[in-house]
Amino acid sequence: MKIAVVDTFPPELDAVAEASQQATFYHTGTWLLSLVAAYPNMRARWLVAEDGSRPIAYLPCISTRRGPFDSWWSLPFGTYGGPVGEAEAFPALMEAYRRLGERRNVLEVGWVDFFHDVDTPDGEQESASAHVVDISPGFEFVWRERFDKLRRRRTRNAGENGIVVRRTRDVGDVGRFVALYRARLEGWEAGSGYPDRLFHDLVANGGARVGMYLAERGGEVLGGHVNFYHRDAVTAWCGMASKVGNELHAGTLLYATAMREACEAGFRSYNLGASLGKASLEEYKRSLGGQSYRYRIVRHRRWAGRMVAAVRGWRRSR
Repeated sequence: MKIAVVDTFPPELDAVAEASQQATFYHTGTWLLSLVAAYPNMRARWLVAEDGSRPIAYLPCISTRRGPFDSWWSLPFGTYGGPVGEAEAFPALMEAYRRLGERRNVLEVGWVDFFHDVDTPDGEQESASAHVVDISPGFEFVWRERFDKLRRRRTRNAGENGIVVRRTRDVGDVGRFVALYRARLEGWEAGSGYPDRLFHDLVANGGARVGMYLAERGGEVLGGHVNFYHRDAVTAWCGMASKVGNELHAGTLLYATAMREACEAGFRSYNLGASLGKASLEEYKRSLGGQSYRYRIVRHRRWAGRMVAAVRGWRRSR
């Protein structure tokens, strides 16, 4: 077995991800190539374990340049990373990844270990959690036993108020969702968010792996969700509702519709994502049937990376 470092995505890696129990949508070429195209300061590398000429496992990693320094993550923005494929290749892949951190201009290497598949006794470790709904019993059970009474009532109210939810890949619909996304971020003073191109590329290139849902009333977009589909799991990646949409519970109707369709298609879990410690958001996800699932984030910082982190912490505390 040898480890190759490649800077283009070999299509056969998608087949490895499709067969791997540890893989998520974030390991696929659809996500990784769209991400790098949307962020010019990012570079992608794939550490590939090969048995002869056949890839048996790989680890995706992305470098972000900060001045003269690089930070390597598998993967950035808290998305799930680490090695996938045949487990016997994981130690060699992780050793090759750690060697990236030995370069003089590298501040840190890190990864998001969602499935607890990598033995890492060293490094800084941070606990994280997501809320995941078990949808394997089918939507009737999920609706009756997972959704609480308030969410069921608000879902019905949204429909009675004339809100309609549909799945779409139309480029104009993507633009309408992005316009809503931008307006909400501006209102919250929450920064620039994801680039427009990322949404457009994911929907255009994702096929059945990417689903965009819009909630509308009278032609007005009141909310939308972008979901990712891989193996038997759905991940709710980005959702947004307007102020009117929130008042009319468009978001809950979006979740109910997407979960129902996922059940009908045979998916078994619906990941509502991390809540970043927001108690109200965690409670909302529990009301949809989400159960807390804990995972970890691991990083190795060099002395320069520790200094940069300390300076940033000091600035935030001022």
